[in-house]
Amino acid sequence: MNSNKGNQEQGQSAVEAHEIENQPTVHRTKPEVAKPEVAKPEVAKPEVAKPEVAKPEVAEPEVIVTDKRRVTLEGEVIPDESEQESQETSTSGAFSEVELLHAKLKKADEKRLEAERQVRDFADRYRHAQAKLRAETDELRARLQRTFDQKLEAARGDVVAGLLDTLDNLKRAVAAAEKSDNKNTDFVALLDGVRATAQMFEARMQSLGLSAVPSTGEEFNPEVHEAVEIVPVSKDEDNLVIEEFQTGYRFGDRLLRPARVRVGRAND
Repeated sequence: MNSNKGNQEQGQSAVEAHEIENQPTVHRTKPEVAKPEVAKPEVAKPEVAKPEVAKPEVAEPEVIVTDKRRVTLEGEVIPDESEQESQETSTSGAFSEVELLHAKLKKADEKRLEAERQVRDFADRYRHAQAKLRAETDELRARLQRTFDQKLEAARGDVVAGLLDTLDNLKRAVAAAEKSDNKNTDFVALLDGVRATAQMFEARMQSLGLSAVPSTGEEFNPEVHEAVEIVPVSKDEDNLVIEEFQTGYRFGDRLLRPARVRVGRAND
């Protein structure tokens, strides 16, 4: 629009100049006076717009920019906002991952500490139970040993008690032979043999734990003496065992049989 307006103004100026040139000139005789030269205005010819000829477009090679970083005059790279955001995002992501790893590590440490505490607790309980079981086992073994020893002692006592009658018969035979008037050599040899057998048998039983209950001359004790007869005696022999009819025996602390005795009693 500005170019058309300029062309119209230039056309009007050209027409006015042409009308001035076509006006009739009047010849008057006058002294010649030097006329000052008047500069004719230059008439701008209207520009005729030439038709534009379309030039073939030449395809320029496409330049692909991969590095979009900005650089200062000193050569320092100016970080881009998106890059900063990505860096911040990556940094925050890395921090979050580190925090997550720290949290997992802390949780793993807590689990490890709890497992170690449980192991120590189980070990302490195991040692306590082991010590308790050992003590109970020792106590049970000792109790069983005592029971076994008691049963063994009782069995040995029963065996020895069953042999007391044999020992009594041997002693009676020796006592009866000693009271006899027969002094035959064969009789004396037989008596010596029976006496040696009785003594050997009694010694063997004493080695097993048999012991005779003292009676004659001892104070009467109803726990180990059985009073068969009571006879009057002086005050010095009161409540004393005057005579023993049958020997009493102990086997360890066990009384196999009491001694059968005659007890003296002083008259008031």
